[in-house]
Amino acid sequence: MSVKPVLALTLTCLVWGFVLGYVHHLTQPRIEEAERREMATRLSEIFPGCEFVEENGIFLCYRENQLVGRALEVRGKGYGGEMRILVGINLDKTVRGVRVLSHSETKGIGSRAAELPYLSQFENLSLNQLAFRPEGKIEAVSGATVSSRAILEAVRRALEHA
Repeated sequence: MSVKPVLALTLTCLVWGFVLGYVHHLTQPRIEEAERREMATRLSEIFPGCEFVEENGIFLCYRENQLVGRALEVRGKGYGGEMRILVGINLDKTVRGVRVLSHSETKGIGSRAAELPYLSQFENLSLNQLAFRPEGKIEAVSGATVSSRAILEAVRRALEHA
């Protein structure tokens, strides 16, 4: 067995490992800043005109120095994998709004559960109203039951935690 191929492969792996680490180091601050901007945009969609203060992963939403609600990120397991969901909650423990921050659901099918027609159903509902029809007020997206259920359960967990 020759040492040259092993040495060449080892050197190639070391060089590319260094390059990938360096690129990650350069891009990480930009990625984090883009995620912060995305979160601020989604928070403003749910609580327009508010200022936000994060405490222990919960965003407190203030309008004119008055607390008007909270928002928190919860995760659910959809058909395509993990879903990150932002849930805004009014002081009376009803849902203010829901936005999906990220998902891996199938485009055109499961991804429809991440769109406003489905998400807007949650607005102004309390915990005991969060169930699929006929027991509750939520209509699942046809063909996307797993994705719909993941969002529903995430919203339920957010209300239980708030």
